[in-house]
Amino acid sequence: MMYIMKKMNLIKGIQYIPEVFIVLVAIYWFLDGLLVTSYINYLMLAVILFMSLLVILKNKTMALFASLLIGIGSIYMIFAVLSECSEFPRGDANGLKLLLTGAIIFLSTLLISILLPIKYFKRKQSLPQNT
Repeated sequence: MMYIMKKMNLIKGIQYIPEVFIVLVAIYWFLDGLLVTSYINYLMLAVILFMSLLVILKNKTMALFASLLIGIGSIYMIFAVLSECSEFPRGDANGLKLLLTGAIIFLSTLLISILLPIKYFKRKQSLPQNT
């Protein structure tokens, strides 16, 4: 019985991986700016608050809005990484590291932007009615 309870808790936790990933990226970005330049990034604080509210309220409109912003931002950042990578000499290890790291991060967030609204817009199947 205990095994089943642990498995159910794990499944409930897995469904929040997209939101947790976005919050972790925002926390990293916030702390990076705070510790390196002593700059408070209010945009990242807003992202953390917005994603926390999304998990609590489970609002479809908020999920769609977050998904659109994350998707557009991810596409923009993929192009930015490609632009920066083109400035390195061909075959440079640092350019390859930049390309791989940027691709992993921003393709992950692009995938999350696709999966996020699907989770909130899933509809429970209604029971067939007898006529």
